[in-house]
Amino acid sequence: MKYILRAKTHSLKNSIDLPGSKSISNRVLIIQALANQSFEIKSISNADDTRVLQKALEHNDIITDVGPAGTAMRFLTALYASQPGEKVLTGSDRMKNRPIHILVDALRSLGANITYLENEGFPPLHIHGRRLMGGEITMNGNVSSQFITALMLIGPTLPQPLVINIEGDPLSRPYIIMTQTLMQRCGAQVEFNNNQIIVKPGRYRSGNFVIERDWSAAAFWMSFAALANRTNLLLKDLQPESIQGDIAAIELFNKLGIKSTFEEGGLRLSKLKISLEEDSWNFRNHPDLVQPAIFAAAGLQKAFTLHGLDNLRLKETDRIAAIENELQRMGVQAKTEGYSMSLTPQPLASPKSFFESYDDHRMVMSIAPMSLLFDEIRIENPMVVAKSYPGFWKQVEKFIDVRPIR
Repeated sequence: MKYILRAKTHSLKNSIDLPGSKSISNRVLIIQALANQSFEIKSISNADDTRVLQKALEHNDIITDVGPAGTAMRFLTALYASQPGEKVLTGSDRMKNRPIHILVDALRSLGANITYLENEGFPPLHIHGRRLMGGEITMNGNVSSQFITALMLIGPTLPQPLVINIEGDPLSRPYIIMTQTLMQRCGAQVEFNNNQIIVKPGRYRSGNFVIERDWSAAAFWMSFAALANRTNLLLKDLQPESIQGDIAAIELFNKLGIKSTFEEGGLRLSKLKISLEEDSWNFRNHPDLVQPAIFAAAGLQKAFTLHGLDNLRLKETDRIAAIENELQRMGVQAKTEGYSMSLTPQPLASPKSFFESYDDHRMVMSIAPMSLLFDEIRIENPMVVAKSYPGFWKQVEKFIDVRPIR
């Protein structure tokens, strides 16, 4: 499946439905699985990643295939390792090339029995679950926060305290704090001070849980708003009291000409006069905002430097290479040095070929707003957005003519 996108209007005025937060949903699902009492989860994400995790938790299959769902792979590795039973955990071809040895090594140091079935350090995994005791481990801060979260989530079920020492400033710190907050809301005792996390033995308990709307998804609509001629968009049900670090999108897109105002019913987006002077942002704590921000900056022909891109090569795809390739399709050159990428103002060239998806939902949703700048754009494999935002195209059709082709 491929899509051709043509703008129906360059004035965006409507309301947008956002999904429940995938990050919160997946964490709460693991907490629910480990709790001694059941509780209802309201407004749960309908993302493919969350559905995969739900299915795995509902079925006691020996073999679990999570496909491309990285969060499910990491969270289930820790869960299965800490619960009695034998499991084989596998995924897509891309998943089999995403390293997991850091998490496996940490679990082994706690007593887990995990072996690699194919390549050392990568899924698929053969897990002989057993009761882990707890203890003290050390992890480098320059690793996925999901590794740390996976360990934290099983901590209350261990008979001894779990102490995680983080060397250096941890990547995506807000996601670790999100995990801590959710665990505490559900009765766990968790401390996070001076790069040390302590999870005490105990148990989870909770009443009904309501999932926040997804701030990472909101960023794609901020990108649309930035590239429109006029904007009056309401992102429904977003609240200022959020535990999601990507609420920082408000400040980020302010630099890209978007005013965000909370009101009854959600967040109102409108246009600001944008400064085209060079600007920058450190994305170390907000990696999911990189793609919508850089494509918006390119579309605005704004000089922009992105710092803190430490682990973008290990996502669903090599996101740094993917960004460079798709910007070049519009005649934009991005300069990458170490963990930073810079854009200089450049006129856009109409893309003559299909934008590629790289099987990466965030690439597709970041490219879609470019349809406001050209007569048409064409995108490969657009339905990959279901990984995090299945309703994305239905919302896009309010402003963009979306024509499927095969």
